[in-house]
Amino acid sequence: MSRSLVTPVKLGRHRAPSRVLFGPHETNLGRKRAISDRHAAYYERRARGGAGVIVTEIASVHPSDWPYERAPLAAECAEGWARVAQSCHPHGSLVLAGLGHAGLQGSSAFSQAPLWGPSRFPDPASREMPMEVEEREIEALVAGFGDAAALGVRSGLDGVEVNAGQHSLLRQFHSGLTNHRTDRYGEDGLLLTEEVLRAVRERIGDALLGLRLSCDELAPWAGVTPETAAEQATRLAPLVDYLVVVRGSVFSASATRPDGHTEPGFNVEPRRTSGVRRQRASRWC
Repeated sequence: MSRSLVTPVKLGRHRAPSRVLFGPHETNLGRKRAISDRHAAYYERRARGGAGVIVTEIASVHPSDWPYERAPLAAECAEGWARVAQSCHPHGSLVLAGLGHAGLQGSSAFSQAPLWGPSRFPDPASREMPMEVEEREIEALVAGFGDAAALGVRSGLDGVEVNAGQHSLLRQFHSGLTNHRTDRYGEDGLLLTEEVLRAVRERIGDALLGLRLSCDELAPWAGVTPETAAEQATRLAPLVDYLVVVRGSVFSASATRPDGHTEPGFNVEPRRTSGVRRQRASRWC
C-alpha cells in the first residue's frame, strides 16, 4: 500500500481520506472558552484542502486548567464541536476533539487558582509553583477526560485525541523531570494515562481514540528519551487507534513549533526509535 500522504488510511473502525493530520494548536479564535463559528470556518478550509484527520484546538477537561485567555473548556464546546463536524464532514475528513490539561505549564492568571502538577516543580518559563495533585484531583481529572470525550462524540465528532505531548499534565507524570512522587503514580508514571485512556474508551465505544505522545523531552538527564519512550509507546498503543509522536517538554517548548531554521523531517528519528511496530495503533509523525 502506498505511503503517499494522499492515500486513504484506516484508523480503528474509521477511514480517513488521506494521511494528512491537521493537529491541534492555539488559534485565538475562541468566543470566551467555546469553539466558535470562526473555528468552524477555519477547519472547513483545511478539510476542503485535503486534511484526512482534523484535531480541534485542545480543550481543557477540567475547570482548573485555564492556560490562556481563550483556551477552550470542553464543557462549553458542544455547540462549537457540532458546527465544526457539520462543516468538515461533507469533505470526508474525520474530526476529533483535542482534549488535555496543561498542568504546571498553565497559568493562574485567569483562573486565580493553583496550577496542578504531579509534584511541586515550577515551570521553567513562568517559575510558577504548582500544587501537587492528590487522589481527589486525579479522580476528577480522569472523570473530566471521560465526560469531555463523551460530550465530543455526542456532538457529532468522530472521536477524540488525548494530549500527552508538549503542554500536558499527562506527560508531566511520565517524566522524571516533573514527577517526583512516592505514591503509585510516582512508581508508575504511565498509570494515570492508562486510567484516562480506559475511561475515555469506556465512554466513547468504537469512536476514534488517538494519543499525542511526547517521545523526546530533549532533556536526557531526567526526561523522556526516545529509548524510554519506546517502552511507553508499546504499553499505551493497544489502548488507542493511533499514536502521534511529538517531542518537547517544559525545557524545550520551541520543539513543538520549530521555526524556519529547522530542517524538514526533524521528528523522523524519534518516530523511528520510539515507534510501535505492528501494534493496534497506527503511527503518525
